[in-house]
Amino acid sequence: MARRSVHGTLAGGRTALWAQLGPALVAAVVLAGPGPAAAAPSEPVLERTGPLWARRASRKLVRGDRPADRGAHARWEPPVHDPEAGHRAALESFERAAMPERRTRPLDGPPPGWMASLRTGDLPVRWNDKTVRYLTYFRDTTRGRTLMRGWMTRAARYEKLVRGILRHHGLPEDLMMVALAESGFRTDVRSRVGAAGLWQFMASTARVYGLRIDFWVDERLDPVRSTHAAAAFLADLRARFGSWELALAAYNAGYGVVMTSMARHNTNNFWTLAAMESGLPYATTQYVPKIMAAAIVGRNRRTFGVAGDQIDAPPAVRWAEIEVPPGTPLSEVAKAGGVDAETLHEWNAQFYRGRTPPGRRSKVRVPASARGRIEAALDRFAAEAARRATHRVRSGESLARIARAYGTTERKLRALNGIEDGAEVQPGTVLFVPKGRGKKDATDARPLVAAPPLALAPGERLVFFEVTRGATPNEIAAVFGIPWEHIAAWNDLDPRATLPTGLWLQVLVAEDFDPSAAGVVVLERDEVELVVRGSRAHLEAELARRGLVRRGYRVRRRDDVAKVARKFGLSASDVARINGISRTARLRPGQVLVVYVPKGKARGTIAAPEPPALYGPPER
Repeated sequence: MARRSVHGTLAGGRTALWAQLGPALVAAVVLAGPGPAAAAPSEPVLERTGPLWARRASRKLVRGDRPADRGAHARWEPPVHDPEAGHRAALESFERAAMPERRTRPLDGPPPGWMASLRTGDLPVRWNDKTVRYLTYFRDTTRGRTLMRGWMTRAARYEKLVRGILRHHGLPEDLMMVALAESGFRTDVRSRVGAAGLWQFMASTARVYGLRIDFWVDERLDPVRSTHAAAAFLADLRARFGSWELALAAYNAGYGVVMTSMARHNTNNFWTLAAMESGLPYATTQYVPKIMAAAIVGRNRRTFGVAGDQIDAPPAVRWAEIEVPPGTPLSEVAKAGGVDAETLHEWNAQFYRGRTPPGRRSKVRVPASARGRIEAALDRFAAEAARRATHRVRSGESLARIARAYGTTERKLRALNGIEDGAEVQPGTVLFVPKGRGKKDATDARPLVAAPPLALAPGERLVFFEVTRGATPNEIAAVFGIPWEHIAAWNDLDPRATLPTGLWLQVLVAEDFDPSAAGVVVLERDEVELVVRGSRAHLEAELARRGLVRRGYRVRRRDDVAKVARKFGLSASDVARINGISRTARLRPGQVLVVYVPKGKARGTIAAPEPPALYGPPER
């Protein structure tokens, strides 16, 4: 009989790990380079980890789709996206080499030579040694010229727009260089700390200035609305600090950091704070001179090789706005207008799931030349929208459950809503679904819930909650109004470990607890198959769902673990793990081993012994 494993993943077993990860990971999880100076492979699927290059997708599979640098119970955050990371790293390398100290020395004016003829603009510039070094880097080094050419090429598309908004707010137009330094004039940049968009707003600050951030829309990525917000923020910082040096320092480090530094060192002079021990963060002491240098470049473009005829600059944006129905895919708008889809997505980057949000019609920016063609397709967009309904997600509601309720598949539901990671979907999220409900599959078995025994007090009832990909302990505790420590204890959970998707929690609630009012999906006691974890009933019920039965085998002379395993089509690792012994353990004649065998193929077995009890009588 062929040997096979009936258990899937074996705890600690390398064979099972390879089986779970699949051929892509077996091919090569990690490629070792020749040493610390190994060159990066050309494949973009690899990422550096120490001296090695690892396969990004395979590492993600090992992590269970969870971020590598987040805590076990952290909420989902959008992934980092920084196409400028290489250029930014080169600039930081230059800064560390050329300006290793925080101290910044003001100068009386530009140094003699070519800088003496440079013009400044409407942003006051205090000449200093770091600005001089940046200007030299941007003009005289290959990396510096490449960086500035890329920045100014992308800036050309939005420069007129941004300068106009800054002028509208009564601010120096040269503050556009803040966006240049923050994002390289890319609308889609997301940093490791959660900042996003042209102006790299953190979510908390963005919301203060009226930018919408939710499952469907992130207006930090909107080049128009984010620029208005940045202008208001910069104006407020200027009003608070009185100088542009301090205002820019506060934009970079946070105004609390700057205020604290001013109070501790009893000065409002940026240049003094930048020179002092424990004055301002190192990055901030570089940031202000860098903005000044970029502003000077913007006023002297030919000197730095970035004048309009020296770079391949795209034309300035010129768009029209058209209202489209909820859920209209941007790709369909681009197709209807015969326009470049990438450009359309960039102009409407706030709709970062690739379609307009539910609830109301949305304005979409399109090339003015394509307006007529797109307006001709509006009736078709409306007809497609009429075939979609919406669903508000409740706590404990998985994508698979929602898909079944509307007669579709999870894959199609994800595609319809632009979902890559199920953790993106939080309670209260409104999703698009096909119109018309599907029928619940009557063949679905009640979920098997293995849990410690609990005693109910008068006035209590037991309900069951399924952990979804985005659920966190704090959110689960909040929806039930019960401390997480209690829920963890009722379910014998390790509070430090992650909550695996699909885990069922038993929760003691008041008899009059209303799941609908709490916005949570639960199952009642008669809707689950509840067993005590580790009991005979648990093991047999779990095996029955796989077509197996739990039986005993009485060891005979000359039996060993491998021989017993072969009798029942198991692996030696299976038998060893089931019985808590090693694969090379010496067996005694008459000893009873537990084996898992297919139902109807239990010949040569006896009744299995009771498993060891994990829990005593239920306690309160």
